[in-house]
Amino acid sequence: MRRTESQYTDPLKGLGKKIFLLLLFVSALYGEFKEAEDDHYTYAMAESYCHRLEGGTWRLPSVKELFPLRGQSERFSRERAYWSANSVRDGKSQTGTGSEGEDGSQEGRAIGYTFYLQDGDVTLSPLNKRAGVICTNAVLLPEKSAYTKTEAGVKDPENEILWMPLEAGNKKKKYTYEAAQTFCEENSYEGREWRLPNVDELYSIVDYAYTRPTVDTSLFGVMMNRYYWSDDEFGEDQAYVVGFKLGSVATSSKKNSSYVRCVSDTQE
Repeated sequence: MRRTESQYTDPLKGLGKKIFLLLLFVSALYGEFKEAEDDHYTYAMAESYCHRLEGGTWRLPSVKELFPLRGQSERFSRERAYWSANSVRDGKSQTGTGSEGEDGSQEGRAIGYTFYLQDGDVTLSPLNKRAGVICTNAVLLPEKSAYTKTEAGVKDPENEILWMPLEAGNKKKKYTYEAAQTFCEENSYEGREWRLPNVDELYSIVDYAYTRPTVDTSLFGVMMNRYYWSDDEFGEDQAYVVGFKLGSVATSSKKNSSYVRCVSDTQE
């Protein structure tokens, strides 16, 4: 029997709607960012500013949400520090992190984290500090730790890497950039091939629920409150480092000495 035109099923019918709904979902998931015009906001004022924005779905982003915006001077101010949603009750450094001689804390006092988009610098700031505001309407997803601690190291399934245990080397020894690369590449721990992590991999273990060091020491051990090398270079003479005192990112001369954590790729 011959079909009429209306009896044919268009395989693309409804696809446009599905794509639209998918884009809508992705937009809601990752959200947008809006910046306040000035930088005179305390932490409480910054939270209030975001909550008052039209739609009622806006909030302060976490430091980890601000991190991908670093360097975007065409969108946001290069000179401002911006409030993040992260706050903590500060305390003294843990023993064995290299900061025993420092007070440097406001023990027992609630403090917040401000973030400089220009270079990824993170600063612990009193909540009455005046800073800029960026708000987001992204869906706030619950944080789930996917790390698994094994005898060979800590597995990170998201980045498909294994973190070498601190016990596999001298955790208090510092290396130049090239020496850090050599240490990892020539290490035969557990019969695996090791390397320096890139800056995104290294920053991914920063956890702002902890301070001094800003990492879950039950998983990764008691790391030093100083900078650790990443493999990512910044020009010919510098490379990116991540500091675990405050959870900040910076650049350092390759001739300087910093600490090291090695990773091994787990994908086959």
